[in-house]
Amino acid sequence: MEKVISAFVTAVVGAFATLTVLQVAPIKINPWTWIARAIGRAINAEVIDKVGKLESEVQSIKKNTEEHEAKSARVRILRFGDEILHDVKHSQEHFNQVLLDITEYEEYCSKHPEFRNNVTGITTKRIMETYERCLKDNNFL
Repeated sequence: MEKVISAFVTAVVGAFATLTVLQVAPIKINPWTWIARAIGRAINAEVIDKVGKLESEVQSIKKNTEEHEAKSARVRILRFGDEILHDVKHSQEHFNQVLLDITEYEEYCSKHPEFRNNVTGITTKRIMETYERCLKDNNFL
């Protein structure tokens, strides 16, 4: 039994001396940092897992929010186009706002080709033509 304890103590002292020499050596090896990180990861494994899940959920919420904003812009564009068809006059500021909606909507569509689109093209063209005509004739509300 004494031999086992002596061998164990020798092994521990030898490992400690080796790790200390490696840390002091000019080679940038720091086993203590590696050991501390491994222990930290083991202790915090559950927290690290939860953080990963939270990041995934945040990305999902962000994607859903961006898509919702794009759909809302699409609704405003189509409604504005309908109002033009019904001869409702608009201020230049209202035109400027819908032009911003058009820009944001088109940017979203170009970044997300899987997003169903192709419903605002004709309306956008009509809005742009009406805007140009109102600019030319100074015919805003």
